[in-house]
Amino acid sequence: MTLPEVAEPTRATNTPPDLTQLTSLRFVAALAVLVLHYRDFLGPLPGWVMRGIVGGQYGVTFFFILSGFILTYRYHGWFDAGVGDAAFWRFQRLRAARLYPVYLFGLLLDTPWHLIERAQVGELAAVGTTYWASWLLNAVGLQAWVPAVPFAMFWNTPAWSVSAEFFFYASFPFMVHGLGRRLRSTAGLVLGFVLAVCGGIALYAAVIYTMTYVVAVGAEAQYIVLVYNPVLRFSEFVAGSLAGWYFVRTRHELGGLRHRAASLGSARNVVVAAALVAIAARVWMPDYTGPDRWVWLLDVSVKYGSFVLPFTALILAVASGRTVLSGLLCRPWMVTLGESSYALYIVHWSGVTILRMGYFGEKPSLAVVALCLFGTVGVSMLCHRWIEVPWRAKLRGSSASS
Repeated sequence: MTLPEVAEPTRATNTPPDLTQLTSLRFVAALAVLVLHYRDFLGPLPGWVMRGIVGGQYGVTFFFILSGFILTYRYHGWFDAGVGDAAFWRFQRLRAARLYPVYLFGLLLDTPWHLIERAQVGELAAVGTTYWASWLLNAVGLQAWVPAVPFAMFWNTPAWSVSAEFFFYASFPFMVHGLGRRLRSTAGLVLGFVLAVCGGIALYAAVIYTMTYVVAVGAEAQYIVLVYNPVLRFSEFVAGSLAGWYFVRTRHELGGLRHRAASLGSARNVVVAAALVAIAARVWMPDYTGPDRWVWLLDVSVKYGSFVLPFTALILAVASGRTVLSGLLCRPWMVTLGESSYALYIVHWSGVTILRMGYFGEKPSLAVVALCLFGTVGVSMLCHRWIEVPWRAKLRGSSASS
């Protein structure tokens, strides 16, 4: 059965206004991941502070939700009538142009350090073929599918999430068309959101139970599957897309209520405050360690799913208008940092690798760590300016949207 041919949207009909406050929020999430990966160099810290830093891992959940939201906001019109070949491949080209140049740069930047590290311990010659195969797998963005080192958790480790995004992009045209066609009411979107979150948690529970009590998978492979596998993280992306559909269908209605701007702003502030409190409460909530294995299974199964609702609420509130956060998020320097956040997420691992290799001592000083950390932010801005932007323009050709 052939897919229907759908006319490609033009620039005039396919470029909605940028949601710059969400761009700024991207930097906050990327910075949280950056600090997470520097945690071992920050010296002895109180347990509650370290708990908050470790919570930076959920910045990736935020990225997946935001990705589904933004793509639906920008591209839903491309696939309203169906998924045609021209629109599908144009969309894939735009997404590759957006992500791949910096992704490849990050891999090339990190490669020499790992080769040197392996050579220093005499492992490079013995496992050179495996490393070469794993490097190629990373180069084409498939590492998240292989639950083994050095295919995953090696080279530019944080780039696993881009591997997951490639899967999301391939699925997006069909998903957004199906959701838009079948869920036409607010109630339908809310029900779909609940099913996406609960379905994701249920899938996690089934996989965790199977790997723990049925197959007895090793800890390393289990970790890679539960954290990296794109299918297990897909519900976060779907939830973001459903929120995007809700936003698309209600923003015109909200835009017509200018006379109620003050009351709407107050409501948004309440949502923002409630979302931030819920996020913080979950980050600092102690893990359940036993003895009841069913309570433990529930606790680990909602690890990511419990963040979907507060992150989605935060995104919707910030996207809908001014909030208490707007004074910060609307500042030009914050938007600039947000625009560079993808580069920051991709290139920061090399700084972590260099510090771990001991070039600045077994325990580098806080001054060195701070210089490396903030220097990475500066490097990310240069990467955005000199790699991401020009190569995106070259690779997307005559396509108008990014």
